[in-house]
Amino acid sequence: MTEEIANIIPKVCAVHDISGFGKVSLTEVIPILSAMGVEVCPLPTAVLSTHTFEFENYTFCDLTGEMQKIIDHWEKIGLKFDAVYSGYMGSAEQIRILKGFMQKAGQNGALLVVDPVMGDNILSSRDFYSEKVLGMLGGMKELCSIADIITPNVTEACLLTGEKYSSRPVSNSKIKRYLKKLAALGAKYVVITSVMDSENSMCVAVYDGDTGKYYKVNCGFVNRPFHGTGDIYTSVLTGAMLKGLSIIEAANLAAGFVYKAIQLTIRHPEIRVREGVLFEPALSTYFSRDDYDKRYVEI
Repeated sequence: MTEEIANIIPKVCAVHDISGFGKVSLTEVIPILSAMGVEVCPLPTAVLSTHTFEFENYTFCDLTGEMQKIIDHWEKIGLKFDAVYSGYMGSAEQIRILKGFMQKAGQNGALLVVDPVMGDNILSSRDFYSEKVLGMLGGMKELCSIADIITPNVTEACLLTGEKYSSRPVSNSKIKRYLKKLAALGAKYVVITSVMDSENSMCVAVYDGDTGKYYKVNCGFVNRPFHGTGDIYTSVLTGAMLKGLSIIEAANLAAGFVYKAIQLTIRHPEIRVREGVLFEPALSTYFSRDDYDKRYVEI
């Protein structure tokens, strides 16, 4: 029997795609978690020349055929993960492979974090009900059912719960309804990102299964889109949970980091949306602090 390799620092398996240009997925996950003192072992789902937002003629290499081989090799050499954190899945087959891997890791005590990537908050109705999205939906629900934490945006929350998506601001009562329905899928903690609330501010909505409480975390508001902030947010959240923070403390820390990255980005109007946000300058200082602004309220 293979002897397990002891983890000196927390070890995360990050199941995401990797884009050579355009900050998103693994090019955000790895530096952020590393800066938080967490070792990242990537399990890539695909390699792209750029991400797919606003870029044309990008290259795409599907790694579905390698995923199980990588998992099998890790098992043979005795790797043990403190968390498995998933993002973009390219197919139902990738979800099937990931589910089996997550179930085994969860039985060994790993924190299971699922960002059920299926679309952003500006999807057309045609895209919302596309064959690809609907083909992934059942598998995503299954992943959410075994996860400890799920982090959908509002679009994905509506897809997972059967709610009708609207770009209008969301009331506190509706936010709680979304959170309750998502928690019913099985996850202990639910975090909905990119929520425009009734006060016309951007927030993150949180359900804490330990306490049964609901929260809103203020993210500030800038009237322009920012690409890749969801991956940044969930990466910080995952690292914070592994460091022993509660779900609301982790959600608060992540919101503050995204806010900082956005503030750095808007100082440079030449940065196009598709290039992502300027988070790198904040890595060396943000996580070394002892105190952080409280950005949340209970609802």
